[in-house]
Amino acid sequence: MKQTYRILLTLLFVLLTPSILDAQRNCVRGKPCGNTCINRNYTCRVGTPPPSPTRTPTAGSVTIPAGTQYVASSRGRVFYFVGCSAWRSLSRANLRFFSSRAEAQGAGYTTSQSAGCAGPPDLVPTPEPEPPTGTAISLGESCVVGSITDGDTLRCDGVPIRLLLIDAPEMDQGPYGEVAKEALTSLVPVGTELRLEYDVDRMDRYDRTLAYLYLQDGRMVNEELLRAGVAIVSVYPPNVMYVDRFREIQRGAESQRVGLWSVDAFSCTPADHRAGGC
Repeated sequence: MKQTYRILLTLLFVLLTPSILDAQRNCVRGKPCGNTCINRNYTCRVGTPPPSPTRTPTAGSVTIPAGTQYVASSRGRVFYFVGCSAWRSLSRANLRFFSSRAEAQGAGYTTSQSAGCAGPPDLVPTPEPEPPTGTAISLGESCVVGSITDGDTLRCDGVPIRLLLIDAPEMDQGPYGEVAKEALTSLVPVGTELRLEYDVDRMDRYDRTLAYLYLQDGRMVNEELLRAGVAIVSVYPPNVMYVDRFREIQRGAESQRVGLWSVDAFSCTPADHRAGGC
């Protein structure tokens, strides 16, 4: 009986050995081989693995939208080519993305002067676009002046209002702050009714309302202060609706040395003064 059992096992081994050997001869590392590849020196996979998923490029944990060419900060004034590293130090919460140079310029930003951050040479010559129009809320809201804070801020119906796109000397900037405040007081004395016009952002980080203010005769207070030479243009995107017009008025006041331009009061700008730069 035992002899018969041994003969059967021998026959079974002989019959199975060719197929096992063939399977092992066909087993090549990294090639599909079904489930018959048992050689311990090879590891085969069954079928073809799925392709790796396409990922959106990221900078740290920041997801960069597809088609992005330029990056800027909502609190800054310049934009950077996405391929440069300078923008990576910006706060992730404030990042803005643009698909073209024209789009970034249209939002009020200017080209970064950092090395390699202006973008490919063939994109640099794109002309500066006109500022966006039609972004303001229509005129209609009005308020009555209650007090004048300084040369570019007042209270109207108890609400603090910061005049858009201009910057006047600070009150601690020698006599210049008083001159600017007096100019605004003369233009809109307490009790004056003003109309308000808004741009894109209506509030600043100090919870002040941002507005262009109009006298009843249609003159814009922001422009009149520039024309009188007691304020300069100050741009904080995305509020850029009248930036080109304001700059033209400032150039005229500066060339004619009107107001504070006559004493070089803006050799230290209000922003530089606040930063302790002069």
